[in-house]
Amino acid sequence: MTIRKGYSDGPEGQVHWRASGTSAQNTHDLYCFSPAPFSSIAFTNLMPHLAKTRRIIAPDYPGQGGSDGGSPTPTIEQYAASIIAVIRDLSGDGPVDVLGFHSGCLVAAEAKLQAPDLIDQVLLIDVPAFDPETRSKYLPMVGAPFELNPNLEAVTKAWDMAVTKRAEVQSLDQCYALFADSVANATRMNATFNAAFTCDVEQRLGALEMGATILATQSSLLEASRRAASLIPSSDLVEALDIKRSVLDESAEKTATLIKSILD
Repeated sequence: MTIRKGYSDGPEGQVHWRASGTSAQNTHDLYCFSPAPFSSIAFTNLMPHLAKTRRIIAPDYPGQGGSDGGSPTPTIEQYAASIIAVIRDLSGDGPVDVLGFHSGCLVAAEAKLQAPDLIDQVLLIDVPAFDPETRSKYLPMVGAPFELNPNLEAVTKAWDMAVTKRAEVQSLDQCYALFADSVANATRMNATFNAAFTCDVEQRLGALEMGATILATQSSLLEASRRAASLIPSSDLVEALDIKRSVLDESAEKTATLIKSILD
């Protein structure tokens, strides 16, 4: 299944996106929001499985991937505003469905809050719904603006996340592409982490009165995902504890099957 690339105009400039599949009469377009620190490249293995029955669009946040804009300390609200501009450009008045993975869950929820008539179903996979104490603890570690350094050691963390930890489940070509995607953000390398860990999770998820479906895998975010289900009114929690790693890659086909069963 071919993945196309393109641009839409957003409030901070051009927004780059990846798309696959075609719009179908009986299904909504599905927008996928990526996890920190990666752009829409994170969905390249999942999209072909999902695109067999509907059109899939994965945008890059402002200042990430191929998109313009980009404060080193953006907000989830800013991300959602740019995403909504893409939806209106590509899908008109909708309705569309949205899917978030990790920090992308917060963008998906915020997009629904900002444009409730544009978005129908909200599916959140492995939600980082950490309590305020945990967010405050980890924000300085993961969310501080990245300081440029001429020494290779400065990007060791990015290499470990993209290559070392993924080499068993992805090709080295893909691992290198993820590494390049991450470090290309330069001072904004930690921007999406900053947006996620400064988000008022309790207030924003609690405001999602129209509900959402949470898909929780056997991951480090399992308990946080369960917490998200307790914060969102009328939420449905689906636990897929047989998926233990590489949700979007090695387990992409299994994950896609679950996504389809939930949305359909």
